[in-house]
Amino acid sequence: MGKSKLAGLRAFWVQIHLWLGLSLGVVGVFIGLSGSILVFDHAIDTRLNPQRYAISGAQIALPLSGYAERAAQVVEGKGRPTAIRLPDGEDGPIIVFVRAGTGPFHRVYLDPPSGRVLGTASPSDALLWIRSFHDSLTVREYSGREIVGVVGIAMLISSLSGIYLWWPARGIGRGALGFRPGFTLIRNLHYTFGFWGSLVLAMLSFTGIFIAFPDAGRSVVSVFDALSPSPRGVQAAEGTGQPIAPEEAAVLASTLYPGASVIGLGLPAGPRGVYRVNLREAGDITPRSGTMVLIDPRTRAILQRTERSARTAGDGFILWQRILHEGGVLGIPGRVVTALGGLLPPVLMVTGLLMWLRKRRVRRASRLPAVASTQG
Repeated sequence: MGKSKLAGLRAFWVQIHLWLGLSLGVVGVFIGLSGSILVFDHAIDTRLNPQRYAISGAQIALPLSGYAERAAQVVEGKGRPTAIRLPDGEDGPIIVFVRAGTGPFHRVYLDPPSGRVLGTASPSDALLWIRSFHDSLTVREYSGREIVGVVGIAMLISSLSGIYLWWPARGIGRGALGFRPGFTLIRNLHYTFGFWGSLVLAMLSFTGIFIAFPDAGRSVVSVFDALSPSPRGVQAAEGTGQPIAPEEAAVLASTLYPGASVIGLGLPAGPRGVYRVNLREAGDITPRSGTMVLIDPRTRAILQRTERSARTAGDGFILWQRILHEGGVLGIPGRVVTALGGLLPPVLMVTGLLMWLRKRRVRRASRLPAVASTQG
């Protein structure tokens, strides 16, 4: 490719990189900042609200339905429990997700041995609001999640184009990976932080796109490898019988996996809703367990199940998108790197904006002598 074509291509990507940063990148700044906070949301919540985690013991002494009923009474006396989260690998409270009418979800924290309510978190709780913003800009009903996905696409393009624009014309040599002589401090900061953080930022953007567009992501992955059936849309048979209690559904699922522990339970929603039981199989040390059983609450039939032994490479790829996005790799170091990745957009936007403004000032200054000469 000739030098003129290379220069034209570079100019094209400079404009794409610039305007993505000055448009959708503004939203990406706040999404990144909120993501950095959510990487440590549990530690932050424990510090800010220690009463929610002040359990008297780890033993789950009540039936799961008992915790659900107590949580429902807390939320305006007419809340509908939608899910129960049990401690996973460490001692902690039982968390029941409760919805008041058609409104947003509340979290109710209960003591495992006694069922005593330790605290509640309403949608206005700081961390829950930040999570809602990160997931859907707090406007899920107005395609907020899809908007976040589009921002993720823009950030991915910006990250990859930034690597292209950073690449030295003479190739990578000594000193190319750090500050370059002759560059301003702002430009060096933009180039250096951009290069070292671009891979993390690209990974967070890529995984965020998968989370925002799950159906599209499954369609793409299915081209390369087989996938287990999606649990979305699975419904129970219509019937009028009395549904089984949550603890019975948990027992039914547990009998399929001896030695596994129940870590979550989704409650049936509507007349054809199903129980969704999440388990951690023995020996599974992944940050997020992908083992799940869907149960008809009236017939007790197993409608669908996913497990480690039957998981395809495509299933594993999709499961790891959220694990990577949440910084669930390499423990604390992985979370720190992920949090720093979320801080990159504001740093890159500010330095990029300053570079652009400086270039504009230089161009204007260079035009002044030419204008003066023509007027003279």
